[in-house]
Amino acid sequence: MIKVRPGVNEFELISVMGRLQERGTQWATIQPGNGCVWVSSGSSACPINEYFVFKSGQLVDIQVD
Repeated sequence: MIKVRPGVNEFELISVMGRLQERGTQWATIQPGNGCVWVSSGSSACPINEYFVFKSGQLVDIQVD
């Protein structure tokens, strides 16, 4: 299940959800970050945090840690 926390821009959410669906991600939490959309997925043993950075409504960068 993909959970979306309040405060995520709906147009940015559409772009992020498209990327997650392309990869087949089924479990994730999407929330507003510090100037980005933060997606946490993976498992507790191997967590993945992705930061989708938008500028003027366009996705300009994805950072992963």
